Amino acid sequence: MPTTESETQAQPEKELLRVFKEKLVQHIHPTAVARFCTASLLEKDQEEVKRKEDTAGLQAAAELLLEKLLQQNNPGWFPEFVQGLRQSGSEHVAEDLCPTNTAPPVDSSPYRQLLRIVAPGLTQTMMAVELLPHLPCLMQEDKEQIDQTKRTYGDIRAADVLLEKIVRCGPEWFKELCKALRSTGDEKSLDLLLDRRGTDQDPIDEDLSSLFRSLSISGPSPANEEVQPADASAMKAAMLDDPNLDEGYEEDVEDASVRDMSAIGANGSLPMRDYQLELAEDSLKGENNVICSPTNSGKTRVAVYICKDHLEKNPNGKVLVMVNKVHLVEQHYQKQFKPLLPESLHSQLGTISGENYSSAEEEHISFKQLVEQKKIIILTAQILENHLARTDEEKVELSDFSLMIFDECHHTKKENVYNKIMGRVILQKFFQPDRPRPQIVGFTASPGVGGARTHAKAVSHILQILANLDASKIKTAEKHVEELQKVVGQPKRQCHITNERHADPFGDELKKMMQKIHRMIDMEGPGERGPPADFGTQMYEQWVVEMEKQGGMKSNRCVQTCAEHLRKYNDALVINDTLRMSDAFQYLKEFYTKESDRQDGFDETDRKLASIFSESFLHLEKLTKKSQYENPNLEALKEKLKQECEAKEGARGILYTKTRQSTAFLLSWIRNTPELNNLLRADQLTGTGTARHQQEQPQREVIRQFREGELNLLIATTVAEEGLDIKECNFVIRYGLVTNEIAMMQASGRARAEDSTYTLVAGGKTGAGQREENNLYKVEMMHRAIRYIQNMPADQYHQEIKKRQRAICSELRARNNPGIKERKQAAASGTFLHCKKCNQKACDAAELRLIEGAHHVHPDPEFLRNVGKADEAEEPLQKFQEWSRIGSVKCRKCEQDWGMLMLHKGMNLPCLSVKNFTLRKQGIPPRRHKKWKDSGIAVAEFDYALDIEMGDVAMDTSDDDDL
Repeated sequence: MPTTESETQAQPEKELLRVFKEKLVQHIHPTAVARFCTASLLEKDQEEVKRKEDTAGLQAAAELLLEKLLQQNNPGWFPEFVQGLRQSGSEHVAEDLCPTNTAPPVDSSPYRQLLRIVAPGLTQTMMAVELLPHLPCLMQEDKEQIDQTKRTYGDIRAADVLLEKIVRCGPEWFKELCKALRSTGDEKSLDLLLDRRGTDQDPIDEDLSSLFRSLSISGPSPANEEVQPADASAMKAAMLDDPNLDEGYEEDVEDASVRDMSAIGANGSLPMRDYQLELAEDSLKGENNVICSPTNSGKTRVAVYICKDHLEKNPNGKVLVMVNKVHLVEQHYQKQFKPLLPESLHSQLGTISGENYSSAEEEHISFKQLVEQKKIIILTAQILENHLARTDEEKVELSDFSLMIFDECHHTKKENVYNKIMGRVILQKFFQPDRPRPQIVGFTASPGVGGARTHAKAVSHILQILANLDASKIKTAEKHVEELQKVVGQPKRQCHITNERHADPFGDELKKMMQKIHRMIDMEGPGERGPPADFGTQMYEQWVVEMEKQGGMKSNRCVQTCAEHLRKYNDALVINDTLRMSDAFQYLKEFYTKESDRQDGFDETDRKLASIFSESFLHLEKLTKKSQYENPNLEALKEKLKQECEAKEGARGILYTKTRQSTAFLLSWIRNTPELNNLLRADQLTGTGTARHQQEQPQREVIRQFREGELNLLIATTVAEEGLDIKECNFVIRYGLVTNEIAMMQASGRARAEDSTYTLVAGGKTGAGQREENNLYKVEMMHRAIRYIQNMPADQYHQEIKKRQRAICSELRARNNPGIKERKQAAASGTFLHCKKCNQKACDAAELRLIEGAHHVHPDPEFLRNVGKADEAEEPLQKFQEWSRIGSVKCRKCEQDWGMLMLHKGMNLPCLSVKNFTLRKQGIPPRRHKKWKDSGIAVAEFDYALDIEMGDVAMDTSDDDDL
């Protein structure tokens, strides 16, 4: 069809719109502009733009408006659009499209970036409604909306709306905002906006230019310079539909609500990006799905949207949001669900986790009651599993819930609690199909490939996870993948592999000492296999563990003890390879100091091993002071840290390392290295555990300090790989730490600021560089496998899922067979637990009792009087609904750790961990197990009425004085 004259004339104007699209989307008021385009847009088009603004935000509505205008062919559409821009307060954008003067337009992007940085604090201090008379740049309808928002939602939300609207005004908006704050006497907000720290300066351009330099924000760019993607991305973070709403860290309640409330529309709607709506679309139809989307893409926001939609369609519905870490319960509640859900649902939102169980019990609120009272419950999954397994009045049923959401659902495999819950769902699906089951929605950034080396095995791994979650499909962004990639971005990857030491006399001395211990083992007789040639490796550690296990099962304390010491030397070699010689020396010194302080069970083997260390003590100490033999990896790490901090003003990063102990050593190294101590304000972030540091400085406080800039470096273990959302983090370094492709993706996803970097620093002989390359290949393999599954014919997909689910049912039914359980209980009788270190007989397994299906306790008080001993803490270390961890249990003879001391229904009970024992039964070879489920032993449930009669059970009567 030939092109008409009007269409030919319209082409340059449409091209102009495409060129300026980025700026138009960021700056115009779409609904107001559409109202003036009466000749170009139908009334239904105008209503559609308004609806888009209400539901998805200004940016999405602006994109829709431009899309409709680009479809126009009538010759008057462009002048009408330009006039609409002028009449709706966007004269500066109209001037770009149709200049009327020669003055270059002012670039306001630096001001927008500045506002993005200070907005969270600014919304807490300024009173939006008081500023309105002093802001002529705002349209009257904008002012009315801000006023209405203040009356409906309060000052903070009104301030959010004001900031959202004002950045779309003319280039003078920033000065007007400064003058308005001055006119209303709001010096606190003005100081925050200008970063003046109380100085009495006027908001003039010179001050702002200086401020921009201090924040590494470039000044105004030339008038004809296009908006670059990085600038656009920085601007977008200030917009209403903030993309950075993902699973994150524990913020203060007030901060979270301030930042996320800005994402709620004035009518209570939840704006969503197009790719987020695409991710949610099948779940909104009630289908079971696994939603796979990168970190920082707003998966938790999608979860909130699905919950809201589900309850609107099912007023009597009940939603469970399950997480795999205790701290994520409060985090999701404060940062996502409470801020993003309408206020009408706030009273229907509840949380419960192991951490807050005790307070719930004090308030007489059980999980069952919480289920009855609330519509949305955020909880740790183990609590649900415990209550599904109960047989009393506190039992809950799957049919009590209409929707279950699994956060980080790639964990739904093997013995993970997610998989136990889903096993119940699948059994009910096949054997009780008429009973109602909840809809299942899982979220993950990476299902991984499960160690697969081929495409077929990667596909099989992901299909198994989908079968475990009863998912009808795995959902990724396909139609709007470009938008997703633009929003999420990726840090720049680097790999820094260092050369080996030219000489390592400290490590050589440790190896000589290990050879002496090998000769002690050889005197006990030849082992099943000799030690690997390479000391200080994972292969050598596996050999040592096997030797320790063999020594325990053969009651050969010499071999067992030697293996234990060799493991410490191997750890010291690893520390020497990654940290300082002094750190490795300190590690061994602390171990042997503790050994020498031990009063019981110190025999000839212990004395020989202690003498090997004492004979080399002075030589090792002397070597630690020779800097020429120091670790080259640390020098590489030092240069990388300096480079990151010096290249980026206000740089903030995370340094990942393997163990909690190495975080402490790295922190000490930084504080004792002047070049780094002057640049870095660092602290540790590790698992809560029982470490003294983490008791004094909880995770939440460390993260708060990092977020607010009091700290600029976190030295973290893998505890911070999943779910830590700190947008200011702009570099991540993994120091000698390479695990699997899931961990790599999670760690790199922590670098979320503009121009971020992800770096691996490791020694050449470790093979870390090759393993990192392998992980990158596995990530690509995972994406190929996902695409393959998505393209499978529906019949083939459902056949694969059903085949796997039938296998799940067979396994679960066999495991739950009463006959098998009885045989396991019978097997417990006559099976004795012996201390793995000194071979002291502890008890008969049949004497143990099971609490909550997980804790193996010994109810007889004579146990702690005769063979074990308890170290009770001054205060409970952990509190749960029905029990607390109040200390540890050890072997009375050799002080080997046996487990924990728990307080249950007023009784102090030793809870034993099978990994600390050798199991012995006549006629059966001795064996060792890491978990009770692998032991083939089942014990009876704890019965308060019966088991208390076994003896004078140690009762906790600490509250008797208050009666």
